[in-house]
Amino acid sequence: MTNSTTKSTQIRRYKASLAKVFPTRLRGSLSEYQNCVFGISLGSKNFVERERIEACIKWISKNFQTCLVLVCDSIYRLTIEVRQGMQEEEAWLEAMRSGEEFIKENYALFEQYSESCRFKFMMASEIAKQSDFKIYYEELQSLYQKNESFQRIVNSFAQKYLNRGEQLETEPVDELRQHLGITLAITYLLEESALIAYLVNEGWLVSVYPGSIKTFEEISEGLHPEVPEPLKQMIWVSLRLRK
Repeated sequence: MTNSTTKSTQIRRYKASLAKVFPTRLRGSLSEYQNCVFGISLGSKNFVERERIEACIKWISKNFQTCLVLVCDSIYRLTIEVRQGMQEEEAWLEAMRSGEEFIKENYALFEQYSESCRFKFMMASEIAKQSDFKIYYEELQSLYQKNESFQRIVNSFAQKYLNRGEQLETEPVDELRQHLGITLAITYLLEESALIAYLVNEGWLVSVYPGSIKTFEEISEGLHPEVPEPLKQMIWVSLRLRK
């Protein structure tokens, strides 16, 4: 192996470490929890680059006995609509395909660490069919309409979500598309929140994610007591990825 190849390999190697736990009072007792959810944000760089994914898997395998890998295919359709301008039905099909492709490409990687942690996959689109998910989603929609505090944090997320997309745009976004983008971004967060509420209610309290999502950090810290009961029980674990 040449020196240049060796350097290239070292540059691409990532290590995951614990950045933050919410609520913060549970940081010292996180080891008491044996199960976690690892949410896969399709299209995000942390879930496209194999080395980043493996760093997360390795950390999870050292800290949990069972991990539910939630492939967020259904909400990825919204990202596709915003970023690629696809129609809803076409975006849905592309999102389903992307979810299946993620599992196909990375299943063996999860299997490498299966001796220390049992990984099982679930598609968000399957959860979205459940009646409890629909109840949580409708509750969150109503909360967004009525509660100013919750509305502010959702709108803040929506703007950040769109700003990430605008960095990829080569042409200015017209006002109509901008308005549609905000609506889709709000839907994205409300659906993601309903997914988490559903899983917490099923006993999956801990969510592990590489990076920071302020909305869920604040909810876990108890700053939004108006949210559905399961979300108030959520434990949010933020990982830091470094080379």
